[in-house]
Amino acid sequence: MNEPYFQNIQKDILSYRENLEKNNMIIDKTNKMFLHLILDILEYLGTEDPQKLDELCEYNIMTMKKEFESVIHGSSVSEKVQAILLTFFMRIAKEMDIKYENIENESLSKLYALMTSKDFKYPSYIKSQKSFTLESMPDNIKRMLYLK
Repeated sequence: MNEPYFQNIQKDILSYRENLEKNNMIIDKTNKMFLHLILDILEYLGTEDPQKLDELCEYNIMTMKKEFESVIHGSSVSEKVQAILLTFFMRIAKEMDIKYENIENESLSKLYALMTSKDFKYPSYIKSQKSFTLESMPDNIKRMLYLK
C-alpha cells in the first residue's frame, strides 16, 4: 500500500465510536450484540498499530474506504450506517482470513462467524454484500496480492 490510511483516520474512528456509543438506538438483544461488536471493532481500528492495519485491511481500504469514511465523518447512528460498518468489518475479517488464514481480532472473528452463520436474516443490502464477500472477494484479493 502506498500511503498510510489508518494513521490519519484513527482519531475520527474513536470520535465516531464515542458518538455511536452515546446515541445508539438499541431495540433488542441481537441489535445490542451487534452494537457491542461494532464498538469493539471501532476501538480496535482506532487504537491498533496503523501500519499493521493498513496491511491487514489493504483490499478493503481500496474498495470501501469512501463508504467507511462517510460513516465515521458523519453523525448518523442509523441502522443503514451500522449495516455499512458491519459489511466493512465482515469484509476485513474475510481479507485477514484469506491473506493470513487467521482473523486476528476476537470481535472481528465473532462478527464474521455470526454473519456467515445460516441463522441470521439480513436486509437485502447486507445480504448482497455478504454474497460478494464470500464468493467474489477471495479471488479479488488473491489477484491483488499476485499483481503486487
